[in-house]
Amino acid sequence: MKVLRLLSLIIIFSGTFFVSNAQGFEGSIEFSKTIGPVEAKYIYHVKGDDIRVEELDESGQIQGIMLIDIAANKVIALSPERQMYIDVPNRRKAREVNIDYTKTANVKEINGYQCQEWKVVSKDDGRSIVYWVASGKFEFFKGMLETLNRKDKMAVMFLNIKEITDGFPMEGQEVKSDGVELTNLKVTSMTEEKLDDSIFVIPAGYTKFERTANK
Repeated sequence: MKVLRLLSLIIIFSGTFFVSNAQGFEGSIEFSKTIGPVEAKYIYHVKGDDIRVEELDESGQIQGIMLIDIAANKVIALSPERQMYIDVPNRRKAREVNIDYTKTANVKEINGYQCQEWKVVSKDDGRSIVYWVASGKFEFFKGMLETLNRKDKMAVMFLNIKEITDGFPMEGQEVKSDGVELTNLKVTSMTEEKLDDSIFVIPAGYTKFERTANK
């Protein structure tokens, strides 16, 4: 009996150890977003609840940065050109939409990850979106979307897929009911690596931008 109890304790504590040490994604994700003829490029740097979003210009230089703290529900915008930062308040109510969605049997490999196809339709908005979703270690993504509280359809409709809890869309295509493409997202590279904590804080020398009320 003592042996059986000992084995049970080992199993319980082993299970607790593995759950508590499960690792989410840490590293960098580069992707492009095309809206009509306009293409923008971004990089996510992810470490735990901290995310740094860099927006790049046509030459690949950083033109804007957002520092996101999911745990604190906080967003700070940085301007490298002006060496300034500003707190970005979020007072909007999160949006819910009526959607129909299906997880298909289609699977394909993107950037080394097996991705499942999800089809989402919003009849009220006259939109349909196809996502190719990698799962298993991307809990940060929905937390990031909730913190940013974005209103674009790609973000809102993804958030409303309740069954996805740890997924990240490697590709996404939004089209109108007449078949015209509105938005296209595509991850171009994904690198798992250890990141330095310093990239998630306001750089030294940056000053806070203060809004002044008009008199």
